Parts: sequence; structure tokens; C-alpha cells
Amino acid sequence: MKVTYTGRQMDLSSAQTRRLELEFEKVGKLLDNGMGQAEAHVVLSHERHLNSVEVTVPYHSHELVGQAADADLFTAIHSAVGKLETQAIRVREKYRDGKRVPKPSAGSEG
Repeated sequence: MKVTYTGRQMDLSSAQTRRLELEFEKVGKLLDNGMGQAEAHVVLSHERHLNSVEVTVPYHSHELVGQAADADLFTAIHSAVGKLETQAIRVREKYRDGKRVPKPSAGSEG
């Protein structure tokens, strides 16, 4: 999964970025449909004592968004990724269950 970070008033170290890449791999496996690599955009912001995280992923003409806020940055990121993961599972199930099947022909009913 290709992840792009945007930090407002903050930057992540390379060790922190590697740790978060491992977190996004699990969601990337859910979202990667074989046609290419999934992309995620992470916006990090800090206001007083609160770290806010917003993760946006385009998937099958849907925008999956996970938002979270916490005093600890990594707790906020983990909860935002968790919310994104539940949305991805829900959209995959809808996509899988919504496939059309052919109607039986009129001659084979009787």
C-alpha cells in the first residue's frame, strides 16, 4: 500500500514511518484488488494536547475515511486505521454480495 503523509505542525521520523507502514499493510491486503496498488493519504495535525488523524483511501468509486483524535499520536493512528479497516470490510462485502447473476431462462422453468 502506498501511503502519503501530510503533517500539519509535525513530522514523523523514519522509524515511526516504518512502524506505520506495517500497520497499513493489513488494510492494503484488503483493498488491493489485483489491478494495482492501493493508495492512502494520511493527514496528521496537532492542536494543544490533541493529535488528530485522518486517513483517506479511494476504493471502487468510494472514499473510505477513518478519523480519530487522541493525546497519543500512535493511538490516534491505530484507531483511525481500525475504523478504515471496518469500512473496507463492509464495502468489500457489499461489492461481493451485489454481483448480478443471470436469470433462469423461460424455457427451463416448466
